[in-house]
Amino acid sequence: MRSKCLWPSRRPPRGKILVLLAIALPTLCGLIGLVVDGGLLLSASRQVQHVADSAATAAAIEKQQGQSNSAALAVAEQFVHDHNLLANAAVSLHCPPTSGPYTSSLQYVEIIVADQSPTYFIHLLGGPNVRQVSARAVAGYETSTAGAAIVVLDPNPPPFDVAPLPALPIGSSLPAITGGLEVLGLGTAQIDGAVLVNTEWGGLDENGNQVGETSGLLGQSHAVSATPLVALTNLRARDIRVVGGVDDPNNYGPLNAGDPQPLQAGRLPVPDPFVDLPVPTTAVDPANVSGTTFGGKTVLGLPLIGPPVTLQPGVYEWIEVVSGIANFQPGVYIIRGKNPLTQLSLSIVAGQVQAEGVLFYITDSAGYSPESGAPDASDGAATAPPPGTGNTPPCAVVNIGLLGSRYRGLNDPSSPFNGMLIYQRRLDRRPIVLVQENLIGAGQLQGTVYSKWGHVVLAGKGTYDARFVVGTLRIIALLDLQIRPSSLLPPANDVYLVE
Repeated sequence: MRSKCLWPSRRPPRGKILVLLAIALPTLCGLIGLVVDGGLLLSASRQVQHVADSAATAAAIEKQQGQSNSAALAVAEQFVHDHNLLANAAVSLHCPPTSGPYTSSLQYVEIIVADQSPTYFIHLLGGPNVRQVSARAVAGYETSTAGAAIVVLDPNPPPFDVAPLPALPIGSSLPAITGGLEVLGLGTAQIDGAVLVNTEWGGLDENGNQVGETSGLLGQSHAVSATPLVALTNLRARDIRVVGGVDDPNNYGPLNAGDPQPLQAGRLPVPDPFVDLPVPTTAVDPANVSGTTFGGKTVLGLPLIGPPVTLQPGVYEWIEVVSGIANFQPGVYIIRGKNPLTQLSLSIVAGQVQAEGVLFYITDSAGYSPESGAPDASDGAATAPPPGTGNTPPCAVVNIGLLGSRYRGLNDPSSPFNGMLIYQRRLDRRPIVLVQENLIGAGQLQGTVYSKWGHVVLAGKGTYDARFVVGTLRIIALLDLQIRPSSLLPPANDVYLVE
């Protein structure tokens, strides 16, 4: 027989569990809210940091392109508000940064992004409805190439053909370009400096990988293109930096044997180094610019024995040297028209020329004012309209090497045009043709050629103390051709996120 328990079971009152639960529930809710809202806050902080990093990088790219702080801030705000959908975030920019190791450098920008992240549980317990979330990032640009000898600016050149030049060895018309920079001929083009090309046409990078998009007929156009007639035809430079790609990396090499491969493809564009250069006027440079008009000038004389013809700085409709001896006095020659027969503004195809300390300013504005610079002064950063269909006649043809001629840019350190030899109106796309024949003695070319949207052809051999800032460039190496400027243009920069 089983015995029965004489003690009653001890069960806690049911009401105590509810009391304990009621006491612990706020704490549990608080812990849950802390975990959930804390996780969301951490996620929001990470998002804002990523947004600040991208905004700082974008702002640094704008500064690398020479833009103002306000323009860089506008781009940063666009990245934050539009691209990353933080419509209410506050964005501030400091250049130089206010703290850290880059406080003394105007090459770096500091971006601070401040936003608000809502809470979902904490505010139910008396906490705030939103939390402030902020992030800081610093980005800047640093030099990545040698100083430049050639800068090609046009990102997407229009198709055009250069009209025949019967008086010169390249008398046949030149077909449409296959590269923003194109190298042709029978020799090597050696550039003692960096070659910087903004053309976006695709091709191969330094590792043989495809970059950019195919362009031109059958996809045969590239940012830099070489068409070697012999195996030794190529381009050698200290650096070759390209926004798009090249046709064949084997066509490009270092200036000196044993140096690293200079090609860098798929890179950022570089700004126009002369973006702030004014047009020549008597107000800007009264010492070198004259408003005296001379009409059209043709030099015809006896070779070698003269008498020499002396030209003075001023305003011309055209200048052509057909034969004889022509001496250009130092100063600025504004050429605002063209010969009605040859359609050339500046034509020097024969004779002997001494042009030392001169600047040829070539414009397609027949009413160009040497006092105000109108209408060219308002060109600004606008893109030049494409040339018409058919062959495009050059605005200038200069045969450098005949009879030991000399061409040297303006020599006046107080002038904004110091060192400039040829300056073409920014919105003028007409080609400029420079030829070195060396038939009788070697001519000299020294100075800067600036044609923002134009096409420049450099054909010949020998050494040139020259710099080129052009829309597009075609180098025709009849034999080995060297460009060795005594002073270089600014190098290219790359953008880095540093903080």
